Amino acid sequence: MNLSKKTILFPQVNLWLGKGFILFLLIHISACQSSNPVTEKDLEQPTKEELDSRLTLNNATLEQADAKGQTLWKIQVNKANYSKDKKVAQLEKVKGNLYQDGKVVLYVSANKGTIEDNGKKIFLRENITATDPRNGIVIRGDEVEWRPEDNILMIRNNLKGIHTKLQATAKEGRYHTKQERLELVGDILATVKEPPLQIKTNYLSWDVKNQFISGDQPINIVRFKDKTITDQLSAKKVIVSLKDGVATLQNEVQYKSFDPPIQIATNEISWNYKARLIGANTPVEIFQYKDKITVTGNRAHVDLNNKMTILSEGVQSINQSSPSKLYSNQLIWNMATQMVEASGNVIYEQAKPKMNFTGEKAVGIIKDNSLILNGNNNDRVVTEIYPEEKK
Repeated sequence: MNLSKKTILFPQVNLWLGKGFILFLLIHISACQSSNPVTEKDLEQPTKEELDSRLTLNNATLEQADAKGQTLWKIQVNKANYSKDKKVAQLEKVKGNLYQDGKVVLYVSANKGTIEDNGKKIFLRENITATDPRNGIVIRGDEVEWRPEDNILMIRNNLKGIHTKLQATAKEGRYHTKQERLELVGDILATVKEPPLQIKTNYLSWDVKNQFISGDQPINIVRFKDKTITDQLSAKKVIVSLKDGVATLQNEVQYKSFDPPIQIATNEISWNYKARLIGANTPVEIFQYKDKITVTGNRAHVDLNNKMTILSEGVQSINQSSPSKLYSNQLIWNMATQMVEASGNVIYEQAKPKMNFTGEKAVGIIKDNSLILNGNNNDRVVTEIYPEEKK
């Protein structure tokens, strides 16, 4: 039996097959009988099971409501083939809306679909698109399952999320419509558009509404400028504000900049990836790998674009090429000129010739072991020179 251009309140399709409809069918048959002899078989009434097994809807609108009468979903299909028990329907050319609290939360379309469990689950397949009109995210995948009672859209195989701020692919994921949050799982590749960032990890939670992404799995981030890599990062936990352009990375943070040529190791940093500013309030080590200069401190502020670094609290600078050490309470480091300005309880140690200096301030170029030390008004610079031992 084919029905066209009908609105069906799923799963109550069996209402179409009540006694009134069968009676109408018998009257129609009687009125239109031909002059040929009527046999007993012609007058047999079709059973309900026979009609049910052939129920097909063409160009139909299907919808489901909750106990309060609020619409859960409403879809248009070119064709819907129902099972005998009306609990399952196979759909072709699906297009419609998914609702939450009476409001549309997703526009969906697909080539094929299935309604199961009396409308409690909807599966979509082939050429799937789901768009949230509230925030503009577009979700695609090979298979999608909508669970209206849980307000969850399950995406399986080749998940792709597209937004003006971010694009991401993953093996699978879940979209929580109440929170407007997309969970991505497995082989994730996410791309921030401005400035270009490439993120690789195995788990991300994307708060689309508030423009945040976060993850607690090992993560690698690459920053680009005109298709050239400027920075590389790794950590085990991340929170990114896409709105502000600031990322917080935690646990075994490794940062590499190509210009200036430095590496940063710490346990937590705040990274303004637009301005290339780094802040660290935990013990940090900065290694200038071109000249082999290592600087450590308990706090650091790094301006990579202007090539300036300020370290404080227990600062130590080590020149590995020409062994020397500089200790201070604070260090201002111009990474372009290698000029340093150390202040507060300054101690300078040099290997060849072996000598120590103490003072309140030191200015110079540490890679050349060329420093000028000054004392304050009350203290003089103290110099200790150690003569070489005779062999």
